[in-house]
Amino acid sequence: MPLPSRPPLPQLVVRPHDPGKMRIVFSLIALLWVLSLVVVWRLGSESSAPGFGDLRLAQERSTVELGRAASELDALKDRIAVLERSEQVSRTANESLQETLRQRESEIASLRADIAFFERLVGGGAPRQPLAINAFSVRPIGDSRGHAYALTLTQNLKKAAVTSGGVELAIEGVEDGQLRTLTLADLTPEGAASVPFSFKYFQRLDGNFVLPDKFTPNRVRLVVKSSSGEQAQRSIGWTEALAIGEKDDVRQ
Repeated sequence: MPLPSRPPLPQLVVRPHDPGKMRIVFSLIALLWVLSLVVVWRLGSESSAPGFGDLRLAQERSTVELGRAASELDALKDRIAVLERSEQVSRTANESLQETLRQRESEIASLRADIAFFERLVGGGAPRQPLAINAFSVRPIGDSRGHAYALTLTQNLKKAAVTSGGVELAIEGVEDGQLRTLTLADLTPEGAASVPFSFKYFQRLDGNFVLPDKFTPNRVRLVVKSSSGEQAQRSIGWTEALAIGEKDDVRQ
């Protein structure tokens, strides 16, 4: 019996293995896969959020503009701070100037009042005289033996020139049945012989003295002497001096 025939054996092809080539192939496949993912992501982004790229560009521009605006804002803040300091300095200087002007206006008003008072004292037709006793008054201090006096001196001969000197005050009266004259040195604790004065147009001198218990005043004698040798004298009764002082007290 004949033996069955065998199918022919397949031919084996032996090819040399190249690892480098395989790596290149796999790299190309991986690159194509990544590119496909990128393309799919771009297409998905455009289809799901159209204009996203424009929005991102707009956001970038907005960020740049915001930074520029922040820089301008900081510069404006610095400028405002400088202007505020400058305004504060100007305001302080203006307040100081206003205070100086108020003081000068007050001084001018005081000078005008002094001149008006002086003109009322001497009168427009008063004779020119270097030194004069314009007024003298005495006012009692409560129920004590103390008295306050006021003496006004004037001069209308030397314009704007200072006249200075001293005033001697003496009170004539009776003590224990005898005539007696008391000076300021006898009547004041300071024991000053005279009251100093210095003025251009007029000056009011005020002071106090205390009479002894047993002394009865009758008359006040005033002698005004300037440093340049000018002299003025006046004698006024005690009752008259008290009456003038009472009138001045009522006016005040």
